[in-house]
Amino acid sequence: MNETATLAAPTPADTEERILILAPRGRDANLIAGTLAEDGIHTAVCPDASSLVEWLDEGAAAAIVAEEALTRECVTEITRFLESQAPWSDIPFVVLTSGGRPNPATNRRAHELGVLGNITFLERPVRPATVLSSMRAALRARLRQYEMRRRQETLTRVNADLEQFAYSASHDLQEPIRNVAIYSDILSMRYNQVLDQRGLEFLGNVKSAAYRMQTMVSDLLCYTQAASIADEPVEQCDANAALAAALSILSETIPGNATITASSLPAVRVRKVHLQQIFQNLIGNAIKYRGDEPLRVEISALRNDGYWFFSVQDNGIGIATEYLEQVFGIFKRLHTHKKYPGTGIGLAICQRIVERYRGRIWVESAPGKGSTFIFTVPT
Repeated sequence: MNETATLAAPTPADTEERILILAPRGRDANLIAGTLAEDGIHTAVCPDASSLVEWLDEGAAAAIVAEEALTRECVTEITRFLESQAPWSDIPFVVLTSGGRPNPATNRRAHELGVLGNITFLERPVRPATVLSSMRAALRARLRQYEMRRRQETLTRVNADLEQFAYSASHDLQEPIRNVAIYSDILSMRYNQVLDQRGLEFLGNVKSAAYRMQTMVSDLLCYTQAASIADEPVEQCDANAALAAALSILSETIPGNATITASSLPAVRVRKVHLQQIFQNLIGNAIKYRGDEPLRVEISALRNDGYWFFSVQDNGIGIATEYLEQVFGIFKRLHTHKKYPGTGIGLAICQRIVERYRGRIWVESAPGKGSTFIFTVPT
């Protein structure tokens, strides 16, 4: 009875750890494959350049290629493949070159092959020990890349889980906190005449804590939502309109003697709601931490090196040098809640939003000298 053997498809681990060999002329491919196999290294001999590119896409630890097989078309295909790779991936290439003294032609050829990136040249005839040591080094380098990928994937999953937990927890906390605030108000209205001074003080503390917790939960929701900004392309938003919306929300908190000015601001690829949130937090901080002089806030933008640099400058109490980075931490506060109310999350939200748009934010300040918050977004 005849039986047909079924060959199992290679697993991702098999393909990721194999060395691809492309040397269609002579015996180089078989000799290299045999040498590496003796050391337990998994290899796959490619019959032609098209197979090399196809198998690279399936997965490989490294590739060893004869120079004559790297036609211009082949190099173009490999370059296109490399451009599509994830940031962690930098696959090693070992190129077997012809022997002889260097000349303008060989130098030009080496320059052309430099587009392969992580490339090593071995001059023929190559000793087996040289091939083996080169491929061991390539394998070690590739395995480190795989480890980096695994760590990035784990970190991404953990961050996503934490953000989901923070979102769910803050969302679910809203109703019970709202109930505490509502029933505190009811107690205050119905039993105000029954409670003594100490009881009224206790009830006031409960109400104050409930309203503060409501604000913290609301800000935490904003923070988690800022972390989930999608990477898809965004249409341009008029920064002047975003600033106007922020000032409208802040209107009741702006002192009557304050001066807030802005130069003509550009259109940027940031969603209006996010840009408005940044302006609202930065100007809100200027209002909160103003000094004895009438508040002055100046907003401007400058284009430089592919970015718009937005500046929000105030004449407030300023920040000591040692705290210039700390202020962007979540729930980080430099003052007591009684002196300056707030949750300490506004600047963390700004940083999250700006970084999601591939920009950065920082502050230049000194005590008593005001603060200048600067953030960038790509043009």
